[in-house]
Amino acid sequence: MKAKLLALALLPGLSLAVANIADGKLLYDESCAKCHHTPYESLGWNEMTNRIELRHMIEACSNHFQLDWNDQDVQDTEEFLNTEFFFFNE
Repeated sequence: MKAKLLALALLPGLSLAVANIADGKLLYDESCAKCHHTPYESLGWNEMTNRIELRHMIEACSNHFQLDWNDQDVQDTEEFLNTEFFFFNE
């Protein structure tokens, strides 16, 4: 019984973060849309071929503009952009 209770207590720490498209849209609208009215209006975005490249572009912009985004912010924005514009498979 103690082992089951301990396992239940540890579950929240083991859960994986799920991307939130609504948060990604908000982050994009607040920080990215100033330069990228749509992602294709910027050099380099239309040359991406997968989600890894998309994530690297988001991280590069976040770092360049010192947005202080965490991994969840990047993941949310990646999910929003992929769902709305790019449609890359995993």
